[in-house]
Amino acid sequence: MPRLSKGFTMVELIAIMVIASILATSAIGSYNNYNHWQDINEQTLDMLNTLRRARDYSMAANEKFYLSVDIDDDTYTLKYKDAKEALNLPGETSNVFTMPNYVDFTTTASDVGTDLEFNILGELTATETKTIAINTDERTITIVSPTGYIYVQ
Repeated sequence: MPRLSKGFTMVELIAIMVIASILATSAIGSYNNYNHWQDINEQTLDMLNTLRRARDYSMAANEKFYLSVDIDDDTYTLKYKDAKEALNLPGETSNVFTMPNYVDFTTTASDVGTDLEFNILGELTATETKTIAINTDERTITIVSPTGYIYVQ
């Protein structure tokens, strides 16, 4: 007499559980990587917006603007005027901005560590385009010479 199957065997249930756990593990890993990338992206865009605000503020004040990036401390500093005074933007308490510990300035153009100068029209005075790489080229901030246009890739 034929035997009717009315459910799953124990082997089938275990196989399904193993497959489901493998899929869940890969999904969780991908989600964690995506969250990490999102955090880095958010900080990079914050830096971009701060640089644009500083450039616009200095243009409105008809003053030069300076950007200094410290690769070792993962900070950047804003200054303006010929005397290189601290540029405290409205709503900010300092002219030094520190990136969180998960954001790392990895490489920059040869002289980004020194003051990059923008003239009173917001144009970069350097003769070449400058880039600031973040977390081994995950994101880069590019400052185009001579226009001073700042964007993220």
